[in-house]
Amino acid sequence: MSTERRRARRQPTKLWRAPVIRTQRVTPRMARITVGGPQIDDFVGAGTDENVMLYLYEPGADLPEPLTLETARAAMSRVRPYMRSYTIRRHDPVANEIDFDFVLHGDHGPASRWAAYAQPGDEVIFVGPSPAYRPDPAADWHLLIGDETALPAIDAIMRELPGATIKAFVEIENADEQQDLDVTWVDRGELVKVIEAAGFPAGKPAVWAAGERQVMQDVRETLVRRGVERGSVRPATYWRMGHAGS
Repeated sequence: MSTERRRARRQPTKLWRAPVIRTQRVTPRMARITVGGPQIDDFVGAGTDENVMLYLYEPGADLPEPLTLETARAAMSRVRPYMRSYTIRRHDPVANEIDFDFVLHGDHGPASRWAAYAQPGDEVIFVGPSPAYRPDPAADWHLLIGDETALPAIDAIMRELPGATIKAFVEIENADEQQDLDVTWVDRGELVKVIEAAGFPAGKPAVWAAGERQVMQDVRETLVRRGVERGSVRPATYWRMGHAGS
């Protein structure tokens, strides 16, 4: 089995402007923002942990017209957005819809603040998409690990693996944050301990992991101690404790 994280071929990078068509509070701390319409007709999704970069401009910002990736970049010296990377939870090319899930943590980040108050008709500007993780078809089983910020990717990866043997562990704040997914829900601070004691299937796993930096480092060392090849465990850092994020 390859020890490198497999990626789909990169799609052409482009800037999209699309309206919010609905919002939903999935859990007390997670909001789902659905954008759609003909503006995203040509968006090509690759599934799994594919992400885009949200461009969050201040209200009333003097944006260049037409707003394209090139004109947005050229204007950054005078009008610079907050830029945050978000995984696509769901892309429906038939309905022309894209779902983004936001972990809400008050007004401590521009994306969280925007998502908490988003309404249908608001405009979302985003750039991408990124290449997506390609689960190794030769793996004996698949191990997915993360926290709330990794849930969109974990859900998307699981949908790409029908019939596969999957063990998924997701750390959350409390039971109210559980969603209708076939994963092992883990209380905050217990992720490493749970993984250390978990029963694993036989064979070599394909590992995908993402979350808080130190937790992911500890997860990696735990998996290596359990016999997983070090080169196959390359967690992504989605955020760092004590640092303002989204």
